[in-house]
Amino acid sequence: MELRQIKYFQEICLSGSITQAAKNLSLTQPALTQQIQLLERELGVELFARSNRGIQLTAAGEIFAARAREIIQKIYDLADAVKPAERVPQVTFASGETLATHFVPQLVAVLRERFPGMRIRVVESDLTEIQSALKNDSVDFAFSPEPIGDANYINRYLLEDRIIPVVAANDALAQKKNIEWADLIEHDWVLFAKGSAIRKFGDRAFYDLSRRFQPRIAMELRSLAGVVSCIEAGLGVGFISELSLTHKLARLPLTALERKRKFYLTHKKNRTALKAVSDVILSLAAERLA
Repeated sequence: MELRQIKYFQEICLSGSITQAAKNLSLTQPALTQQIQLLERELGVELFARSNRGIQLTAAGEIFAARAREIIQKIYDLADAVKPAERVPQVTFASGETLATHFVPQLVAVLRERFPGMRIRVVESDLTEIQSALKNDSVDFAFSPEPIGDANYINRYLLEDRIIPVVAANDALAQKKNIEWADLIEHDWVLFAKGSAIRKFGDRAFYDLSRRFQPRIAMELRSLAGVVSCIEAGLGVGFISELSLTHKLARLPLTALERKRKFYLTHKKNRTALKAVSDVILSLAAERLA
């Protein structure tokens, strides 16, 4: 067993897929797969269960992952003991509105406690602005619903979200167990403005299910708070992040209209001084999923 194989294994766990891990490690996917297969052969167990839906850790993989984290951390601790980690005076994040509302506040509180004296800045941006900010080095990290395919970037799986159709909890539609297309046609819709990530997911859902369906759009809003408030007020049906669901909203039993999305923590490969911050971010996200 080689240390690099343990690091490769951990990168797959962090990235959420062999394909993304290979990109992060600047390896080809077959080369990375071969190393994991060699590791599994030496251990005599399968570490990952593979299927059409991706990979998941096996029971043995879960045990190995916990020990692998300990080993890798001790390696980093040893390096820091010889050469103390570089102090980072400021860290800047770019984030979309959903995570800026539901993840960033807790994260900033944790980072302030872990890194006293480090200045933390957050810039709320759309996907295009996020990618541009990373490329021109105006931010250190991005929380993005799409990984950046450029080989100069690390993309690690952060957390999963679901885009769901909702209506006001007191709306008659919320009481129905079986909802037909006719019910949706008769309702006004409160949607995010065109170009927003959630609007793209909603439009894709409409297209996938019925190219003939045209929602009766009453509002197109830019802010998350505006969309949620207007739906809560009974002004229409809409799509929101599951993270934004409130007691005043009812999730419609329309799983065919739901769409999953993953968020990634993205940064440039050469930003090794930010590893300690990255570890805290990923650890907090893992706690939320537990």
